[in-house]
Amino acid sequence: MAYQALYRAYRPQTFEDLVGQPHVRQTLTNALRSGQLAHAYLFCGPRGTGKTSTAKLLAKAVNCLEPKHGFEPCNACEACTSIQRGSNVDVQEIDAASNRGVDEIRDLRDHVHYLPTMAKKKVYIVDEVHMLTPEAFNALLKTLEEPPPHVLFVLATTEPHRLPATIISRCQRFDFRRIAPEAIVERLRLVAQSQGIEAADSALWRLAEAADGGLRDALALFEQAAAFGDGRIDDATVADVVGSVDIGSLVALVRDLAERSFLSAMERLGRWYASGKDASRIVHDLLQVVRDLFIVKLSQSPDALAGKPVDPYLPVASRDDVTAEWLLAAMRRLGELYTQLRYVEEPRLALEAVLMSLAAERRSREAEGDSSASIQPARTVAAARQHAPASEQRAQVAADPPAQALGPVSAAPEVAKRAREAREAARPASSRAAAHRKRETLARLYRDRDEALEARLRETWPDVLASVKAKRVQTHAWLLHGEVALVTPHAVVLSFKSRIHREAVMKPADRAAIEAALAEALGQPVQLFAILQADWEEFAASVAPAIAEEAGSQEASDAAPADVDVVQLAIDLFGADKVTVEDEGDDG
Repeated sequence: MAYQALYRAYRPQTFEDLVGQPHVRQTLTNALRSGQLAHAYLFCGPRGTGKTSTAKLLAKAVNCLEPKHGFEPCNACEACTSIQRGSNVDVQEIDAASNRGVDEIRDLRDHVHYLPTMAKKKVYIVDEVHMLTPEAFNALLKTLEEPPPHVLFVLATTEPHRLPATIISRCQRFDFRRIAPEAIVERLRLVAQSQGIEAADSALWRLAEAADGGLRDALALFEQAAAFGDGRIDDATVADVVGSVDIGSLVALVRDLAERSFLSAMERLGRWYASGKDASRIVHDLLQVVRDLFIVKLSQSPDALAGKPVDPYLPVASRDDVTAEWLLAAMRRLGELYTQLRYVEEPRLALEAVLMSLAAERRSREAEGDSSASIQPARTVAAARQHAPASEQRAQVAADPPAQALGPVSAAPEVAKRAREAREAARPASSRAAAHRKRETLARLYRDRDEALEARLRETWPDVLASVKAKRVQTHAWLLHGEVALVTPHAVVLSFKSRIHREAVMKPADRAAIEAALAEALGQPVQLFAILQADWEEFAASVAPAIAEEAGSQEASDAAPADVDVVQLAIDLFGADKVTVEDEGDDG
């Protein structure tokens, strides 16, 4: 007998074998037992969740000559075996992707009135029914609404939103759910035992997670891993098959970050890249591992991961220097990176920067807990002193929790002020100085705020975006994530939720394109500033109300504003090492 793929060989043959869809099984078995079957069913859901298998089960159940318990097919009579072989002429499986025209549906409509040849009912299983043309749907309407009593329609689709409402209303709809990983693992264990394949539980869980709720995908990956491992499936085998990194190596990377072993972490990343691993896949797998570590850290229960083995995580989760707060911050940073990687020209550099900042954040948190603790090797001390202003500032900005959203300013200034003072007390001196410079610069800009000019820019913001898009499409993609924070006669401050977007718009070419568009919209040249939205909201909730009150009390005595030194503003906001001053000179 010819070899069959595992997902075909282990297709459920009874309703009891149907995995992960108890609501579908119970409803259909009750209808079969009572004899109250609908004339048309619509099976919706993701791929590999059992839609076509359930349709074939239903076809066998309504045609079985000796059903068990009134609903289970016996799988022994001529009707069951012929349907299982695909040779029963009364059960037709139609691929709507290749038979999508009105002519095919007219042909079906002409043949539907003939009585079944050998079965009790004629069953039409229309797979991927959303691929039918509008004309084909219209031709099917009347037949689907009032089919002959000997006909049963089963429509299956992964995209029910593409079906006309007139089709959906004529069917009894079942929504198939993604199958839970524990149910997939249990099924894979049975297959492994039946096939004589040695498979580790942790490897089966990785396969279940990679399948994303589809049992067919899980069985296909299982089959591939078994062939690759020559009958033995472990974590390394699964990692090679699905293109991911094995759990042990990922947990070891988290341990390196917690221990601030920068070189070891970089070497691991280098080996993964050399073996062909993709940055987005590494971030995805690392995010999953950090999430599992966070749950194990909080739960301390053998069943913390709903049956998934916790042994690989315990050595790192039990460490005192791996705190729940640090793991939560790591999840936030990795989650942001995962969504932004497609915009980054060098994903590897972005990943390395985030991982190193997490390790530095680990050091910063330890420094907050024990200010007398010394930093370890002398070589690390020298490197830290050399790069302290930039690296510590980036690490601290990442460590800061997001400020509250802007709300009523009556009670917000005092609350935000106390929170800011508490954070500043724990910051290193260099970080406190940088944060102070940033607030002072924003305060100076806020005092020169021109509300009329700001309102005009907000109204013409779509025109600014269109102008930037005409000049640089990539810059337009970055700018879409920005919002106007404040406008002065000399400067425009934009706020961004992501640090990646903020840094991108400040590159020379991108910044020049945006400033040119702003000049067109405002009718005067302006300087562009970019800031994180969390920093702007904190400033707006704490410092801005005091400045507004001060400006109101001194409005009568204020002199005409002096010219703003844009260069000094830029140096105060971004640091002297980030600003280059060029003198354009005279053209003549």
